[in-house]
Amino acid sequence: MTRPALCAEGVVVELGGRRVLDGVSLCAEAGEFLCLTGPNGGGKTTFLKAALGLLPLSAGRMTLLGGPPEETRPAVGYVPQRKSFAADFPATVAELVVASKNAAWPWRLGPRDREQARAVLARVGGETLLDRPVTHLSGGELQRAFLARALAHDPRLLLLDEPTAGIDAEGRAGFLDLLADLGAREDLTIVLVTHSVATARRLADRVAYLAGTLRALGPPSEVLREGAEPEQTLLLTAAARAFLAECEGD
Repeated sequence: MTRPALCAEGVVVELGGRRVLDGVSLCAEAGEFLCLTGPNGGGKTTFLKAALGLLPLSAGRMTLLGGPPEETRPAVGYVPQRKSFAADFPATVAELVVASKNAAWPWRLGPRDREQARAVLARVGGETLLDRPVTHLSGGELQRAFLARALAHDPRLLLLDEPTAGIDAEGRAGFLDLLADLGAREDLTIVLVTHSVATARRLADRVAYLAGTLRALGPPSEVLREGAEPEQTLLLTAAARAFLAECEGD
């Protein structure tokens, strides 16, 4: 039997004296596209950071690819929500990608490094970004660069935290097309944090609704169906239904 790519068992995370995640048990199966949705402050970003070992657990256990995060992180790609650079940060997109692949910032790029960076960027439609400074990219271009960075070491698990936030409609559509193509790969598990119901309906094999605890888990047709009975939405609460109603225009 194939082990889950990501598994949380009774996970509790406390930040600043507040319990952000309370007893969350949730697994993403190998090859699955899992969307995490829920209200602001519901713990979605916290869940990803805990999975990566960036936040300590107060209780419970988190495993990635069958092992603890500190041991398996090299096989995990991550696209964070917020990306900021100083205005004079000198890196190019090629250097950003190569730094991820080599796990070290390059002093200089040789022909082989450039070709490897170009090949990864081609996978996300970003070949023209190769020599562009990262500080000169649009929101959509920056997301493609960071997606290439996350894919540079051929991860088996890809975690993305609201990757279309701050991108215009055209850029968002193109980026979602990329994710749909990636989701078709059987050797890659994707966990995506999104507020967009339309995105979750399009991409997800299953949807998890987090609001401090796991409130619902199941196929999009069940979890994201407004007005369904509680047993059909796997414990979807009135607050969750209100959230989905607000998001219907996404």
